[in-house]
Amino acid sequence: MITRLLRTAALAAAVLGFAGAAQADYPDKPIRYILHVSPGGATDVMARKLAIAMEKTLGVPLVVENKAGGRGAAQLSDLAAAKPDGYTIGAVTSTHIGAFNQTLKQYKIDSFDWIARLVNEPYLIVVNKDSKIQSMKDLIAASNERPGNVVMAGFVRGSGGHFAWEIMAKAAGVDSKKVRWVPYDSVGDAVTATLGGHAEAAIAYVDLVKTHVDAGNLRVIAVMADQRVPQFPNAPTLKELGYNADTSWQQMRGIIGPKGMPDDVKAKLADAVKKALETPELKAYITESSLVPAYLGPKDFTADAEKQDKITKQWMEALELTR
Repeated sequence: MITRLLRTAALAAAVLGFAGAAQADYPDKPIRYILHVSPGGATDVMARKLAIAMEKTLGVPLVVENKAGGRGAAQLSDLAAAKPDGYTIGAVTSTHIGAFNQTLKQYKIDSFDWIARLVNEPYLIVVNKDSKIQSMKDLIAASNERPGNVVMAGFVRGSGGHFAWEIMAKAAGVDSKKVRWVPYDSVGDAVTATLGGHAEAAIAYVDLVKTHVDAGNLRVIAVMADQRVPQFPNAPTLKELGYNADTSWQQMRGIIGPKGMPDDVKAKLADAVKKALETPELKAYITESSLVPAYLGPKDFTADAEKQDKITKQWMEALELTR
């Protein structure tokens, strides 16, 4: 009996030792990096640049896969079913958190492991070049004079952009119900609608409107940030306009993984992300795109996601989106 117990203990120790060695050798094969968007967009472009930079630290390829559809449903289904061994990771944004509380209620914050936050993107309001609305003051006046007729284009109701508008409207003392929020399949589609004159204004990001603003077809009337963005030095912040909005509410980009990943694996991935964001190539891209460097490791990123989730739930309740 004693001999059998000793053999069992020795076998268990060997197995544990092997598992520890295998984990210490992580990674030793390609890592899947699943996106929720189609190729070519801002999230896709940054993910591919990030993957190249992370490969230099991790020593293995990061294979980017695009699984668009269902506001992240296709991507998250694949990610949730993957082994939590660090060989499958996924992109995440603030819009995912909104979806957890609406269309993808089968998921919640603790359905995944939050590995690293990358950057934040400030929201802004743009109007068509021919619009009579020249400023936030004009937008407020128009909404009061023509309640329900002023159209604000954006992503789906309950998205990060939708809540950004509600936060802006509250800070400006505007009854958001007087402005008709029209949802589109993407923020890019909302910008296109504003270019075509189908909406007076749109909630968007710098990288999606810069070309149109530079060409004179769109005009930025307010930026939801503490400081003016370099690309639009003449566009005022809400604070400059006298509106005390919570500028911490921005579109976040980060990386998550299947629930149950080992802490040291998450730490290795997070460290690779941090080093990648410090490379000249990523720094240049972040600056050119007017993104805000906002790295957070696993613990802090999890706390930040929980905070965003709490704010999301509060706004959904206030806007009666939970019914």
